[in-house]
Amino acid sequence: MIIVINDVPGMAADPAKSKAFNNILMAFGEGKHVLWMPSKKITEIIESGVVVGHNLQVLYELKERSRLTRSIIDNFDFFVDVDFSSPHSSGFVAPNRLSVSFSHFVNSASVQFPIFLAENLSDIDFYLFGSRAHLRDAKLLSSYDVRFRHVSGGGNTTINSFVYHLSQNELVLCILDSDKNHPAAGLQNTAARFSAYPLGWGSNYWLHILDCTEAENLVPWRIVETVLSETPGFNCEKFRALSPELRRFVDHKKGLTLSDALATDALHGSVFWGAFFSEEADPQSWIFEPLGNRFLEKCIEQMREISVHKLAEMIDERDELYMNISRMVASWGIGPKSAIR
Repeated sequence: MIIVINDVPGMAADPAKSKAFNNILMAFGEGKHVLWMPSKKITEIIESGVVVGHNLQVLYELKERSRLTRSIIDNFDFFVDVDFSSPHSSGFVAPNRLSVSFSHFVNSASVQFPIFLAENLSDIDFYLFGSRAHLRDAKLLSSYDVRFRHVSGGGNTTINSFVYHLSQNELVLCILDSDKNHPAAGLQNTAARFSAYPLGWGSNYWLHILDCTEAENLVPWRIVETVLSETPGFNCEKFRALSPELRRFVDHKKGLTLSDALATDALHGSVFWGAFFSEEADPQSWIFEPLGNRFLEKCIEQMREISVHKLAEMIDERDELYMNISRMVASWGIGPKSAIR
């Protein structure tokens, strides 16, 4: 994450503030987070003599990077603003500031990589590819990376993991499939178990439920085309004929016939699929042929085989939903590629 400290009032006389500040410096020095402070304030702290040892060396490096670091903040969706004036966190402050009290960082466990929770580890890998493509687009890939502690759930274990990590005073990014097969459908399966937690920003978390069925619906179009071109018997032209709106709710693993789609319209009392097809269309025809349970895995393998630069070049305006999420993932996980020695 990008951590901002504008001032550290009373640090010399407050051991808790001193510990929190040194923990944040240590995490920055280890390459776990980006840190920015005003250069003038860094000079004041150096001259005060309250920071010693390796962290003093980290402070000098922080000052050296201050101007450059300040220039990258606008490339991300939020930054963590550490408030040294209050022991209580204010939470998210629009448009882009997560205000967190210094007391959160007194425990060194709280300055480790943030938690990324999803139903499957493969989902996390998928979003990380997009986050690095965002770094490439922002011309930051050579100096920065995106890293997390990866936590997978599935069923009840997802909500249980979410509650547990919040109880440990950890910052949690959580992205879930909606499993909806129609825009008018309610949230299904794992996502439905999170009904007690507001979406978006909450206390120490950002919770997002996809505006589509699942991660498979977000795979960049040109990546899908590459994978499908290597799939025997699959009609790639049918995929190319889909609109982005239609693709949002197609089950890529099981596929979808027109008759099943129209039955879903009837079930929810809302015409979605029927608006895209004529009454003369064969109801048993495939809107999208099934690709099997390994479809996302195959796409991830394809994304892993190419460079981040090539992936970024393959992403276009049809992939807006994926890149919006990827930008938030990058905002949560960005850190320097190398530690300060």
